Amino acid sequence: MGYRKAERGSVFFVILIGVAIFAALSYAVSQGFRVGGGTFDAVNHDKAELEMSSVLDFMHAVQNGFQEMKLNGIDPTSITFDRPTDVSYGIAPHTLKVFHPDGEGVIFIPVWSTLDDPSEATATDWSFVRNTIEGVGGSGNEVIAALVRVPEKLCERINFGMVGDSTIPSESGDMSDMFETAVSPVDSINCAACVGKSALCVRNGNVRVFYFVLDRG
Repeated sequence: MGYRKAERGSVFFVILIGVAIFAALSYAVSQGFRVGGGTFDAVNHDKAELEMSSVLDFMHAVQNGFQEMKLNGIDPTSITFDRPTDVSYGIAPHTLKVFHPDGEGVIFIPVWSTLDDPSEATATDWSFVRNTIEGVGGSGNEVIAALVRVPEKLCERINFGMVGDSTIPSESGDMSDMFETAVSPVDSINCAACVGKSALCVRNGNVRVFYFVLDRG
């Protein structure tokens, strides 16, 4: 009888251990879906992480292509970023085009569908301009690649990866004027957070832009 009581006690003890382990695992899983103090759930965080890597990979590919063309003796002011869908893409000289196979041959990657956030109607797109960024380079224009109308979570993740802070600086300058048409300089008046930084994601209201300097002026 004593043996059976001990056996039942052992089984009960094993069950208690199993319940404790299950509870611990459930807690760990639930915590795994809380990333950054609630800023992202696990799915959104992983998506933003992947999107950030893809965006930076493309930016670096374009930067490397541009610098290679400079090293080959091409005047940097003559280098163009015509896309395969642009009418000008098929007009010679092709050797000056970053994305043309007869130029540098960098593969142009259109904005992919998962990059947009339907809930924000972001209509994200690439932009390539020449504009001055205060505190970056010399007196000439910087060559800038930009991702315009960036989803908020991606913008936060990019900044965290670049500068260690997910905060998106709010600026007074028109994002399009600075990073799409280049009619306004990127300076302490229009974008104070941009001064001296060669890459950052900034915002004016709900319009967010990640810019990346390909070449300093």
